[in-house]
Amino acid sequence: MSKRILCKFFAHGACLKGDNCEFSHDWKDPTNNVCTFYQRGLCSYGSRCRYEHVKLKPHPSPASSSSALPRSSASEKDLSPLPSSPAWTSDSSDNTFTFSSSTSKPQDQPICSYAAAGDCPRGNQCPHIHGDLCPTCGKRCLHPFRPEEREEHKKACEKKHKQLEALKLSQEVECCVCLERVLSKPTPAERKFGLLTECDHAFCIGCIRNWRSSSPSTGMDVNSTLRACPICRKLSYFVVPSVIWFSAPEEKKEIMDNYRDKLRSIDCKHFNFGDGNCPFGTSCFYKHAFHDGRLEEVVLRHLDAEDGQTVIAKDIRLSDFLEGMRI
Repeated sequence: MSKRILCKFFAHGACLKGDNCEFSHDWKDPTNNVCTFYQRGLCSYGSRCRYEHVKLKPHPSPASSSSALPRSSASEKDLSPLPSSPAWTSDSSDNTFTFSSSTSKPQDQPICSYAAAGDCPRGNQCPHIHGDLCPTCGKRCLHPFRPEEREEHKKACEKKHKQLEALKLSQEVECCVCLERVLSKPTPAERKFGLLTECDHAFCIGCIRNWRSSSPSTGMDVNSTLRACPICRKLSYFVVPSVIWFSAPEEKKEIMDNYRDKLRSIDCKHFNFGDGNCPFGTSCFYKHAFHDGRLEEVVLRHLDAEDGQTVIAKDIRLSDFLEGMRI
């Protein structure tokens, strides 16, 4: 039975069991995104959890309830919604739901978690809303009276589906240095791509970092030897790690922009809240913040070059003039 469910570790490129995995490694099989910790009431991630928080405990069917209770208590009125709960009637011709309570607003009522997960045992007798079908995930989780919530779910669902498709295509991409599939590396730390800013050649993060960290020979230029792509020799000043390989320029730009935004939220260890000196200056990707939370103001000095163009002046230090001199 479990072989029909897609392995969640395989979907993220991190399954170490291979052929011995009890779950499926076939992308055609459905995924199980229900949070098992939420089922036990132990999920500490809350709304930040990547899995769905729905209850899958089956509700007792009317047949089992009528057999377990006395005949007088298993009547039609016991299966109808409570007076305090809103009643919904369904038109079998088009599966539309009509709100029949005059005291509650339809937009304030929740969606039935059983129907959103796949099947509601109460059917038309359920006191909650059975949402509309999502075209991406195929679940009835779109609230018919909350348009903003519907659009938010559609965007999140489409983004998640797009990432899964990109991850599926990334499974076959090979590194141009070691000629191995990047997402088939033995450890999770190695299963990442190293994206270069100026070219589209694929490298695993380990190979491209080893290439760029090598010591250049005497007299060789660092830019032309280490910072250039090993294949096309195009110069790239930094490498972006990613677990997904891109298929379009806009996808690559999105990955790099997200990486820069993430670095801007991390304090620079060289700047050290104003007590240190960052050697990268205005080119640093990390956050330069002082102890009181103020951000460093970047002031660029512009100079006129001999050819008439304007250039940005670098920081001038006394050591630059004293280097090589005997004192």
